[in-house]
Amino acid sequence: MSVTTRSAEPPVEAQAHGPRRAWAAVVLLAVVGTLNYADRFLPAVLAEPIKHDLALSDTAIGVINGFGFLAVYAVLGIAIARIADSGAFGLVISVCLGLWGAMTMVGGAVHSGVQLALTRVGVAVGEAGSTPAAHAYVARNFAPERRAAPLAVITLAIPLASAASLIGGGLLAESFGWRTTFVVMGAISVVFAPVVLAVLGRRQSMPTAERSPQDRTTRPWHVLRAPSYLIIVTGAACISVAGYSLTTFAPAFLVRHHGLSLGEVGLQYGIASGVTGILGLLVVGRVADRLAARDPRWLLWLVAAMTAALLPCSVAAFLVGSPMVCVVLISLAYVIGTAYMAPSIAAIQRLVVPELRATASAVFLFFGAIVGAAGPFVTGLISDALTAELGSQALGRALLIVVPAMQLAAVVCYLAASRRFLRDTLDAA
Repeated sequence: MSVTTRSAEPPVEAQAHGPRRAWAAVVLLAVVGTLNYADRFLPAVLAEPIKHDLALSDTAIGVINGFGFLAVYAVLGIAIARIADSGAFGLVISVCLGLWGAMTMVGGAVHSGVQLALTRVGVAVGEAGSTPAAHAYVARNFAPERRAAPLAVITLAIPLASAASLIGGGLLAESFGWRTTFVVMGAISVVFAPVVLAVLGRRQSMPTAERSPQDRTTRPWHVLRAPSYLIIVTGAACISVAGYSLTTFAPAFLVRHHGLSLGEVGLQYGIASGVTGILGLLVVGRVADRLAARDPRWLLWLVAAMTAALLPCSVAAFLVGSPMVCVVLISLAYVIGTAYMAPSIAAIQRLVVPELRATASAVFLFFGAIVGAAGPFVTGLISDALTAELGSQALGRALLIVVPAMQLAAVVCYLAASRRFLRDTLDAA
């Protein structure tokens, strides 16, 4: 049954970029996002050589890749998003890109866990503003019923970065060491910074017709007013706990439990996760736009259905004995942590006024990062606690405890959010 609702904002106005330039910018933003996540994933991909070189525990790895990075990323994301909401999409993204690339390069020179953590804080500062600004650019230049597809293209950055960091990072590290890998990956980001500024421009003005009255509705905390927004954020945070745990420890699990080398993990897991992630995003993004045109709640129902369908893979991945089957199952479980993003962002953009689009994404990512940071930390704690008893199987047991439980909780949240979504969309309008 079709449901017709008013959009939460007016149609895309004449001052927006034309379709050709807007899609060119989306493709470039996908490249930027790939560099973003590749630099973010790098310490996880190279966790084993970093751990041995710097004498770190699994808990320390979890803190550096979890709380140490994500807490800074989450807090500063909201502050930088307020700048992006003024229309300075290109300026914010290009500056952030140059900063996180430079700090990744510095990470190749560290000699202790503390120094590595400090460089990751610098990377987090740079990466904090990029994603919300990219989401706001899409909301500014695409009509509400056409946003899931460009958001899905931008989110292709996650599986592309996973494949790039696993394959490129693994092979580079085997040939030249993890330090050189950090320098090379960071330098690529620095080179792309001026390209972003040229394509997106410094600032895109907000038309008078789209501006909201200067009252409390444009204050950052206004995004928390809609109940369905809060429930979506909670569900997404649960997916983030599972996703960050997999991202941080899946390569190490394949090395320890199945005896694969870094190069083998890079090629096998990198290709498998890249292919499944890209296909999952393209399919979900396309289907989300089609179904949401009939009923906007499909943006949420689709995430719940996809997560429930792939949840058995998150269980079986850590029980099978075959390395190849394990790689395929982890890659399918990884799809949940990438494909949920486009329909979720498309949904929350319908719940806020135009001046809060980047802020809405930043708050969404804030809770995902803060809560999600608990995933690698708790997984590392459980793994360290079980190592004396289970040895190389401890990490797999820890992932089996954390990942499926959080994904199941996400299914419940997205279904609950769908019950209030239409009402909150009309309230936002």
